[in-house]
Amino acid sequence: MTAPFKMESPIGSRMVIAGREVDYYCGTSYFCLHGHPEVIEAACTATRQYGMGPGTLAHMQVYADLQERLRQWFGTEEVVYMISGYTSPMVLLQGLREDFDLIFIDAATHYSTRDAIPTLGKPVHEFRHGDANDLAAQLALHVGVGQRPAVLTDGVFPSSGRLAPLNDFRQAMAPYDGALLCIDDSHGVGVLGESGRGALQHAGLEGEGNFLAGTMSKAFGALGGVVPGDTALAEKITRNAMIMRGASPAPPGLAAAAAASLRILQTTDRRARLSRNVSRMRSGLRGLGFEVADTPVPIVTIKGVTDLELLRDRLAERDIIVRVQQPGGYSDASDVPSMRLAVFSEHSPDQIDRLLRSMAELL
Repeated sequence: MTAPFKMESPIGSRMVIAGREVDYYCGTSYFCLHGHPEVIEAACTATRQYGMGPGTLAHMQVYADLQERLRQWFGTEEVVYMISGYTSPMVLLQGLREDFDLIFIDAATHYSTRDAIPTLGKPVHEFRHGDANDLAAQLALHVGVGQRPAVLTDGVFPSSGRLAPLNDFRQAMAPYDGALLCIDDSHGVGVLGESGRGALQHAGLEGEGNFLAGTMSKAFGALGGVVPGDTALAEKITRNAMIMRGASPAPPGLAAAAAASLRILQTTDRRARLSRNVSRMRSGLRGLGFEVADTPVPIVTIKGVTDLELLRDRLAERDIIVRVQQPGGYSDASDVPSMRLAVFSEHSPDQIDRLLRSMAELL
């Protein structure tokens, strides 16, 4: 079974694909909220009340309700909400365009950030993936007197699950007054940090000069982009980011779904269960001899040790669905085939153990 899968039920730890019930370890629904009954009901209720959308930038209470929940989640004065997570780096960077003079970007940064760069009209310099020493060298080479650099990176890289070394990047940026760190944290928000605010919280870097753009379509089980910040940042975005004037908002039903997802995460133990499952998966894979980093990221990647496509197909015969990423097949994909395992809060310990046991038998 290879992508695209024919899904016949909401994404979840156990779901129906092509008529078969399977254990599912793909995608990004880390808390399985896309199919949660309360999330679906919230979307249906809002859709019945408001329709499919305002057709303009008119006010609807459902958006205000979501923004209030987002402000509580991120602990910020404002959270700008927009049509999609893919557009959120563009919104953030256009909002800040007057605050930096040139750009330094990690070589494996996601397409969403790269697509935003041409709209900024700033010089761009690339540094080696995850390499703070090369970032320091590029900064020293290109930053002129009085210039303010912006460093762009993913917080969590989507194929590998690698955490960007944000503290090391910040240290490399220390000599430059006004340097900004801007991350696409689509795979970090909801998951990382003491209260789920993402990679900046995890790294202890929340504060002045550090910014994130994120999405509601992964951990939060809905749709739309988010940029948390203070009132000044929200005003800059309103002034500088034309997408906020020209694009329709996400459908009201999806805004309501996002608010319901946030409430569920705030009132259940899903985040704790995800943390336990990530630890169980990573520990089990190390026990099988794989080199696996010890991080809380629910994307676990193995590579270079066996015929991963054959292993994937043999696992599928046991109704266990995993993904093999081809070299260069995505923004940060390895130069060799890799197996990307997505861990969900709703995977049971028995499911994870069954996957690990099956891998051990098939290797």
